[in-house]
Formats: sequence, C-alpha cells, structure tokens
Amino acid sequence: MSILFSLPDGSPAPRPAYPKPTPPTDIFGATDPGEDVRAVVTVQVAMTRDMLAVALDLAAGNCGEHPDRWSVEYIRESVELQLTYENFIQLERSAQGYEEWADIDESIKPYIEAIYRAVDRAYAPKGSTR
Repeated sequence: MSILFSLPDGSPAPRPAYPKPTPPTDIFGATDPGEDVRAVVTVQVAMTRDMLAVALDLAAGNCGEHPDRWSVEYIRESVELQLTYENFIQLERSAQGYEEWADIDESIKPYIEAIYRAVDRAYAPKGSTR
C-alpha cells in the first residue's frame, strides 16, 4: 500500500481509478459556538467494502437498532465520524478479519451480513445491482 502519491522528486506516482467521492455529511471537531476554528480540513479516504463495514460496526454497532433499519444518512455519518477517531490503516487491518468469513462466530454472522447490506445501501456505485 502506498500512502503518498507524490514521488520524492515531486512527480506524481500512478494512481488507481477511484469511484466518485461521496459528499461529506457534516463537519466534525471543534464546532461549538465560540471555538476559534482556524480551518476546515478535507481528507478523502479510499475504503474497501470491508473497511466500510468495520468502521460502521465500530461506530454504530451498539446503537440498539438493527442495521437494516439505518438510513443512508445515518450510515454515512457514522462511518465519517468513526474515521475522525480511527486511523484508516487500522481499519484496513481490522477489515482483514472480516475477510476470514469461516473464522467468524456463527452467532454474529447475520448481524455482520446486515452491516454489509447497510454499507451497500450507502456506498453502492450508481447502476450497481449489488
């Protein structure tokens, strides 16, 4: 995995083709009235389906509602909020555990499948049948 897309000499490194970024849901951080907000920094993170599922599970897994009832707005805001707390490299490492489907406890597989359905609702490419 390459982190930077600029080579030491300043020339651009080859980049993969990315889907169109989703618009941000909100601004997180120092947003209370009276805060001396100096800048709003935009960071775009390319994430796999497994990384999105891990972030969503971490952010909303204990909310008491079933993932099939979560709105697209709630899903996207939850993932974005989790990214303010969780390093995306750690999410990538955690996502590798989701790839080991055979090793996941059978009792939680239906819930994880529901998390993936939620991710697909919120982040499926336009025209996708997934």
